[in-house]
Amino acid sequence: MTAGDTTTITLGLADRHGNPVDNRKVAETVRFSVGSVNDDAVFIAGGTAVRELEQAVDATGNVSVPLRTGRTAGENIIGITVNPGVIERYISIRGLPTGHPAAITASVRPDANPVPYQPADGKSTFTLSFTLFDAWGNPAAGRDIRVGTSLGEDAVLMTNGRGGVAFTYGPKGTTGRVTITATAIDNQSVTTSTTVEFIHTDPVEMLLSASPQSMPSRDVNENSVSELRAKVMDIKGNPAAGETVEFKIVANSSAPYNQTVDQKLEKVSATTDRDGYAVVKFYPGAFTADRKAPGWDAAAKGTATVRATWENKALGRNATQDITLTWMNYPYLSVETNVSSPRVEVNETVDVTIRLKGDGWALQPDPIDVVLVIDRSGSMRGQRITDAKAAAKTFVSKMNPARDRIGLVSYSTNADLDLPLGDDYSKVNSTVKDLSASGWTATRQALYLAIQEMVAHKNPDPDAVHAVILMSDGEYNYYGDPLARGKGSSKSDWSTTQNDYTYFSGLGDSQQNMAVYAKNNSNSVRLYMISFSNDITENSTTWETMDALAEETGGKHYHAVTGDDLARIYTEIAGELKTEAGVNTAMNLDFGTIQVNDEDRVGSGVFTYVHKDGVSTTIESWVDNKTGPYEIIPRHTRDDTSNWTASSPHLPFDIGTVQLGQTWETTFRLAVLADGNINIFGPDSAITFNDGAAELDLPATFITAVPDLNNTGLVYGTLHLTNPRYTSVEVPDFLTAAWDLVYTGSETVTETLEYSNDGGLSWVWFDTLTADNATTGGVTTLDVRNLPPGEYRVRVHADADDAPYTPPLAFPPIQIGGRQKPYIRLA
Repeated sequence: MTAGDTTTITLGLADRHGNPVDNRKVAETVRFSVGSVNDDAVFIAGGTAVRELEQAVDATGNVSVPLRTGRTAGENIIGITVNPGVIERYISIRGLPTGHPAAITASVRPDANPVPYQPADGKSTFTLSFTLFDAWGNPAAGRDIRVGTSLGEDAVLMTNGRGGVAFTYGPKGTTGRVTITATAIDNQSVTTSTTVEFIHTDPVEMLLSASPQSMPSRDVNENSVSELRAKVMDIKGNPAAGETVEFKIVANSSAPYNQTVDQKLEKVSATTDRDGYAVVKFYPGAFTADRKAPGWDAAAKGTATVRATWENKALGRNATQDITLTWMNYPYLSVETNVSSPRVEVNETVDVTIRLKGDGWALQPDPIDVVLVIDRSGSMRGQRITDAKAAAKTFVSKMNPARDRIGLVSYSTNADLDLPLGDDYSKVNSTVKDLSASGWTATRQALYLAIQEMVAHKNPDPDAVHAVILMSDGEYNYYGDPLARGKGSSKSDWSTTQNDYTYFSGLGDSQQNMAVYAKNNSNSVRLYMISFSNDITENSTTWETMDALAEETGGKHYHAVTGDDLARIYTEIAGELKTEAGVNTAMNLDFGTIQVNDEDRVGSGVFTYVHKDGVSTTIESWVDNKTGPYEIIPRHTRDDTSNWTASSPHLPFDIGTVQLGQTWETTFRLAVLADGNINIFGPDSAITFNDGAAELDLPATFITAVPDLNNTGLVYGTLHLTNPRYTSVEVPDFLTAAWDLVYTGSETVTETLEYSNDGGLSWVWFDTLTADNATTGGVTTLDVRNLPPGEYRVRVHADADDAPYTPPLAFPPIQIGGRQKPYIRLA
């Protein structure tokens, strides 16, 4: 019970048979005496405090006396004697230091006058202690203290067995004074405050970055701009506001190209903001758009080196860094990066986002010239001709009339050039709609007319794609073999498939094979062949002929069984014809080596990858243009743990083709393991596209990591004792007891062991142990060889400066020594 509190001791007398000894004849009297630490424990008799008293039993054989324990925490020993001295017993009541709070004291380490201070370096801390006392000067254990700071940090801590709470405050990565106030929750008039200060560390360095580093020239995009960001900071990454940074273009080159507008800076100096950043915009140059002008080039490129200089004359410190920027009139993929926070704490996480954009006209597909060749022979009647018309219309919808030309050849017994190459897609659709099926299958003549149209009206753009797409549902017959494998003649009316062929006089002997005619160096026409329906079977003459025509010209042979298959194939061919500048884009983020404070470090010691569903690693892609946004790759999450745990940590991405107006984005999470200014991407990280023919570097992306917990507040431990147990049931010589311990503080735990053999009336110390936050349990041994037999109890007290009061852990009773054995008395 709490030291200084009052309790009632009740004693009952009984004879050997258990009958109460009452006051009906001669009333037995019981004498009580008490001793305590300061001899101030007393009995209360009629309102008077006495250290001894004598009292008779009542009608039930009981006697009750009020006791006020000593005001100093400790044992109160009560002596009990039944007159005339036939029974004598002692009991112990422990006065606990758990009184009502009446006073509080505070201490700080390290101390200083007038205000204790530590550097705001992300590692230095204060140790603060607050101790509660009751009205008698005892420590007030197991009482709650509310600790709050002027920064809004708040915690409720329970005092330990010595009435105190001890905790660390900090470290801090920001400067300033902090007032820490402790108040007893049970008596809010008991309060005290102390102020500590985290002092400023001077700025010492600067980092320079730009986003993006590669950009379109201003003739391509008049709003093209890059943001230069110079960050001034102290040695631990704290931003330094109010510092002036000067910017200057120290070198540039656009030769041999005709640059009509020079590159420039928005301004030549900027002042750092509260986050330590001085920001200046860079505008790239513009190249001539006149193809006839001297120096015009479809692939013009310029570069500029910008120098940032910071100097603090008062501190005698300065820093200079250069960065190279590039602009082009042929847009590459552009890349943007950002982080969830530019300043993080060691052991915390940062989310990194990379965004690729198809925002330039080099990503526009090359112009396409295509002639659709549609079989309208008699076997195409009914559903087949209907499916063919629908599929052709689907193909037309995938083309761009501003760039792509479409022609039309249809055929049965003879082939007709229904429409020359042109951009009137409505006419293409209406002509296809009017086709009707009848007659034989003049595949050879249809190919000849289509290739001839392509050659006669060749696209002047050297990058244009030329293709013929032929669809047929049966074996070729009229005009003979498209590959001209037999004998040529003027005959054309074959009704069966064969190797002979109609000789086209305008081609000469060397180009009678339609594949040779198509792939002639000056023609470069791809042939795409579609066999429609199961009337054309694998290994048949027409099947193998289609294979050869496609393979020899760089096209492809498709087989469609149904109308849905046919529509899908036309769509696939349309996509294949659209050559993109961002074809087969891949990105590999290498974390084998990471730069920290401009020094190379092993990446696994700087970062570790963190997978979380919906957060890391997420991948998605979309297009947002004049027709509205639509999704290309739905947002999804993948687990990159296996890539990170490889011999060299890396994150690979197979992005594929990035189209004009498309955005591809990934976000992943890294746990930061080291402090300093960190460039997130290793030097071997790169983005490649066009099958590796082109490469794009990732822009330098910095974070500043502050050691430990950047803005740690109150650090206070917990202490728990559980699972009391004995190692054996029988105890011949030694009693071994064990228990589990969980401690999260940073001080030392003291464990005190006691035993009792009178049912817990009195306790005897027998062992003391110590533990720390790595200890998971305790074991003690009691030598019982010289102890009297009986039922024993064991308990353990645990206490630590920075953990709350923990009640004693009680073990179950256990028998030590022999019990009285039952017997039969013989008369």
